[in-house]
Amino acid sequence: MAKKRRAKANPTRGVSGNPARRALQLAARQPAPDPRSVLFESLMGTAGDQWWPDSHNAIIERLADLPAHSPLRLENAVVDLVGEELWARTQTETMGFHWDQYLASLADLVRDEIQMAARTGGPTSDLWRLLHGLAAMTPPSSGQTLRRDPDLAVREAIKDTTTALAKAGIAPGWPSEILRATPTGEPLLLADEYGSRYALLAPFAWGEEDPHWYCWDIDRCARDQVVHAAVFASPEEALAEWRAAVGTHAAPASTQPAPCDEATARDLLDPLRRSGLLGALLLGSESQQLIAEHFRLSQRAGALCESFAVAPEPKPERDLAPIIDDFAAWLRDRADHRPEREDIATLADTWSRLSGPGYYACSPHRIEHTVILVADGYIKKYAEAVLDLLPQWVEWCIERTGLTGELAERARQAAANNRWDGSDTMDLRRTE
Repeated sequence: MAKKRRAKANPTRGVSGNPARRALQLAARQPAPDPRSVLFESLMGTAGDQWWPDSHNAIIERLADLPAHSPLRLENAVVDLVGEELWARTQTETMGFHWDQYLASLADLVRDEIQMAARTGGPTSDLWRLLHGLAAMTPPSSGQTLRRDPDLAVREAIKDTTTALAKAGIAPGWPSEILRATPTGEPLLLADEYGSRYALLAPFAWGEEDPHWYCWDIDRCARDQVVHAAVFASPEEALAEWRAAVGTHAAPASTQPAPCDEATARDLLDPLRRSGLLGALLLGSESQQLIAEHFRLSQRAGALCESFAVAPEPKPERDLAPIIDDFAAWLRDRADHRPEREDIATLADTWSRLSGPGYYACSPHRIEHTVILVADGYIKKYAEAVLDLLPQWVEWCIERTGLTGELAERARQAAANNRWDGSDTMDLRRTE
């Protein structure tokens, strides 16, 4: 698309303004990072993790009467316990956020504590339930971890502690086996009026115990980004919360969810199942709730996708040439405007990574994000030439999506403000 000469020498497109987070994000963009690099080591969990032992011990020290005989209550308690600690560390630490390795190391410590308690006659019940709570929220193995797979680490810890307790003549107690929620029905999907924000929700249970709904709030304005996730008692409760967060103008109560086909659900959830370097990155604007749900939202995504009967099909490569040609023709017909094709190509490439109807979604959030990407990624005079096209580009998208009324006006207003002042302090979960 856009020629290399148009990009800044050190583009930092779409990364955090927080220096520490920014450094990690930029390091992750390198195709073949130097294993000796401190940044790469921090992503691998081999540096910057000095705070892990204190953090793990802080979790164990706060153990007290974890719920028994309710898998969901136990999982919720452990999600909150670990999430509170992780959130506190994101406020004070600058690296060491490779969550998969953190969880694997925590499972190791709980295993060691249980084995020691079995030898010395110490209490084991809360430690045992903590380990099973970790198992419940741990994503299934993705095969893409850099060092240790947390799923295997937790399973091995449970196996080892079961053996240690048996040798000590101690009955493990509840739960006696690994408990993980599984889907109990078809997922539902509701999109906002712009077509770039989604509520994907699905029913789960442990057999017939603790039925509940899990809802992912997925924002595709910038990239496939889960901005919120939580457990709900019913789909009505989940959708009411989602509508309030998105805004009633973009997600009115009159809109209702529809069954979500497997291909769409997989397309939305597959990014959550991938691990590796990207699992170490923080944008710096995650909520405490999202940090707490980091593991469970992937566990539920994996469980749902694994229940699908149809194997995923490879995605066709996105072809921007027809889009560029269509917009260029629209400009000529509308105002006899003939900008450089390269400027259109840059805008088309920056606008969205999606294909199909979702590509044309023109929410104010997507427009604002596009302004930042272009302004921060290209030399000023080239960036301004591209951004000068934005109001017409948005009008073209409005025609293709059929937006009217307040929604269209909000998009036009965002496009009119097509210069960047250098700030990027928007909340991760924002009203559209």
